[in-house]
Amino acid sequence: MKWKALTAGLLAAAGLVAAAMSAAAQDIPTIRFGRQTAAEDNLWLMLAKPQLAPNLGKAYKIEWSQWRASDAAFKAYEAGEFDLATLSANAAIVAASKGLDFKIIASISRESDRAAKTYFLAKKDGPARIADLKGATIGIIGHRSSIELWAREALKSGGLNPDRDVTWAVLPFPAMAEAIRANKIATAGIPEVFAKGEIAKGDLKVLFTSKTGVPFDEELIIMIANPAFLRKQPAAVRAFLADLVEVTKVYTADIKAGRQAILDAKLVRLPPEVYLNATEYARDPKLRPSVEILGKMQDNLLASGFQQKKIDINALVDLSFVPAN
Repeated sequence: MKWKALTAGLLAAAGLVAAAMSAAAQDIPTIRFGRQTAAEDNLWLMLAKPQLAPNLGKAYKIEWSQWRASDAAFKAYEAGEFDLATLSANAAIVAASKGLDFKIIASISRESDRAAKTYFLAKKDGPARIADLKGATIGIIGHRSSIELWAREALKSGGLNPDRDVTWAVLPFPAMAEAIRANKIATAGIPEVFAKGEIAKGDLKVLFTSKTGVPFDEELIIMIANPAFLRKQPAAVRAFLADLVEVTKVYTADIKAGRQAILDAKLVRLPPEVYLNATEYARDPKLRPSVEILGKMQDNLLASGFQQKKIDINALVDLSFVPAN
């Protein structure tokens, strides 16, 4: 009887422990995260090797989703489908100017002439200069995207009117090169990591780049957050960003090893010889978005007609969630 009582007591205690552990696991907040398709390698490494994130499973859990481009992501955000997301910085500024409520809390990558950038490709026997694009169709990832902005500013530098002299076609990045080869479009904006593989095939060339018409450094991919989620789960967001800063350190310390892990996880489907040797994007090691850069970008958006109403960039950016040191 004593043995039975002892056994029953141990089973009851084990049940209480299991219930407590289950309750504790349920108390861990979940971050619903929407990600993009380019220039987020440091974030992708967290997906590929979650063991590099010490707070994952302890201070937060995460559910990942992926969006073709920022326009689709903003629709999902308005529908309440995620709490945090990576997005085009240009698109984010414009969306904020139209009243969409969010905060920019981190910088993932920057577009710079000194680092990886976007190439606008054309057939080798196609247009020789920007002025030759008159009457042509240009491929972009989405309307009012950074790709469209860079193309428009480049067209102006070549003496063309982007509203009258060309037409626009929305295509996913993987379809752009073949659309150029098939003469469906004359050029398209493709991130350098994808563009170099297409150039290596020998029939395409770089006609201009993202820096042709916008020569200063820009925030490229930033992270936004729902203010209500920031108020509700500030510790989880800080823990997630602390992990991402550490993962970014690992990634930048050995980029080829980080990219190999991303390839092994099938998060990027490029030939290894292309991806492993691709030019790296400019990144802030602490993931801190630059208010100064975002201000210059807003000035450009206003001048280009992408944005109608000026906003307070300082109020849009919240630096309190990225690690201070």
